[in-house]
Amino acid sequence: MTIWSPDLTGRTGPRYIAIADALAGDIQAGRLGAGDQLPTHRALADALGVTVGTITRAYAEAARRGLIGGEVGRGTYVRGQADRTNALFVASRRPESRPNTPLIADMRHNFAPRLTQDDSINRALAALAGENIEPFLAYQTHEGMAEHRAAGSEWVALSGVAAEPDRLLVTCGGQHGTAIAFNSLLEPGDTLLTEALTYPGVRTLARMLRLRIQGIAMDSEGLIPEAFEAACRQGSPRALYCMPTMQNPTGTVMSVERRRAVAEIAERYGVALIEDDVYGYLIDNAPPPLMSYAPTQGYYLTSLSKCIAPGLRIGYLVVPPNQTDRFLPAMQASVWMAAPLMAEIARRLIADGTAHRLADARRQEARARQNLARHALGSLGWRANPVALHGWLRLSESWRAEDFAIAAAAKGAPVTPVGAFAVNRTKEQAVRICLGAASDRTCLARALGELANLAVAAPEPYLSVV
Repeated sequence: MTIWSPDLTGRTGPRYIAIADALAGDIQAGRLGAGDQLPTHRALADALGVTVGTITRAYAEAARRGLIGGEVGRGTYVRGQADRTNALFVASRRPESRPNTPLIADMRHNFAPRLTQDDSINRALAALAGENIEPFLAYQTHEGMAEHRAAGSEWVALSGVAAEPDRLLVTCGGQHGTAIAFNSLLEPGDTLLTEALTYPGVRTLARMLRLRIQGIAMDSEGLIPEAFEAACRQGSPRALYCMPTMQNPTGTVMSVERRRAVAEIAERYGVALIEDDVYGYLIDNAPPPLMSYAPTQGYYLTSLSKCIAPGLRIGYLVVPPNQTDRFLPAMQASVWMAAPLMAEIARRLIADGTAHRLADARRQEARARQNLARHALGSLGWRANPVALHGWLRLSESWRAEDFAIAAAAKGAPVTPVGAFAVNRTKEQAVRICLGAASDRTCLARALGELANLAVAAPEPYLSVV
C-alpha cells in the first residue's frame, strides 16, 4: 500500500472535493503512479482527522473522474494514464465548478462548423430518393462497391494519394478506419507507437485491443524522426500511428524533409506507418502524405465526416498494393460493410463537386475562426495553424491544465486539458481549444474572450491542485 497523505493546505470548499483535487494533482505531478494502491478509507480518515464518510465521498469523486479504480482483494488503486478519461470530460462532469453556468461554446470537441445556409446534401438525398436504390439496400462486398471505391480514390487523390480503387476500403469514418488498421496490423501485446500527445480515441482503442502504446517525442514540426528511430532500435514496434498534417491536439504540420525521414525509418525497420489525415482537407497544397515515401509500409486513412457532415459516416482506408484481403476479416467482423446507401451519397457529392465546395467553405470558415483565436490568444501562448479548427494553448506557470479546464467550464467555455492526450506522463500544462463547435463567430469570440481573461488571471483558491 502506498503511504499517501494529501496536502490540503489552503484548500477551501467541501473537504471531499479538496481531497479528490489533491489526488488529481499528485497523479499529474507524478507523485502517484499507475497501479499505486491508496490507503484504506479508515486509515486515510484517521490520518486527516475526517470521517470515513468523507473519504468514501472523496474516493467516489476521484473514481467518477476516472482517476482511481477498485477491485475485490486489491483495494483502491490509481488507474493507468490510458484509462484516465477524466481529463477529457472532467470540466463538464464536475457540478461544483459550474453552478447554472450557461454554455457559450463547447470547445472540447473537434467538430467542423455547420454550414446552415447550404442545402446541397438535401438536394443529393432528394435526387437519390427518385431513383432505384435497391442495390444500396443489399449486402455488398466488405471493401465496398466498385463505384464507391473509385469515388474514394478520386477523393484521396486531392491529398496526393495516388491509389487504384482496388487498394482502397470504404469505412464508416476515420475512427472505424483506425480500428480496422489496428485490428489487421497488430496483435494483443504488440507495441504501437504514437506521438507523445495523441488523439484520445487511439489510446482507448489500443487499450481495447490490449496493445502496448508508447509515445514518441515531438517538437514544433510534430514527431521527431530521431526519437522514432530510437524507439525502433530499442524495441520491436509493429506500427506507428501519427497525424503529420494538422496534428491533433497540437496542430503541427510535418515538413516534407521530415516526412521523408519518418517514412525511410519505417521502411527500414518494417514498421507499419498509419497516417490519419482527417484534417488534411483544411490545408491548400499540403505536403505529400507519408504513404508517398513509404510504398510498402504506408497506410492512409481519411474521412468525409470532418469536411462534409459528421453524420456522413464514410471514410477511406488506402493500403499498399496487394494487401486489401488482409483487412477484410476486420471489416467483416466489425460492420460487414460500410452502409452502401451512405457511400452512394458520398459518391454523388464527390462526383458533382459538392464535397469539394463544402470542404472549401469549411476551410474559409476555419481561417476566419483562427483569426478570432489569434486575436484573443495570440500573445498568450497560442499555437495553431492558420486554417486549423483547433489549437494548443500553453498556460502560464500559475495554472495547471485540469484547473484551467474546470475554470473554463465555469465560464461557459469548456476545453480539454493535456492529460487527455498524453501517452506518457508530462509536465506540460496546456489545453486544446476547438473552434468548430461554436454555433457562430459571435459566440466563439465571446468564449475566446473568457478564455483569454482566464489565462492571464490567477487560479481561484478552490481550484488549486498544487
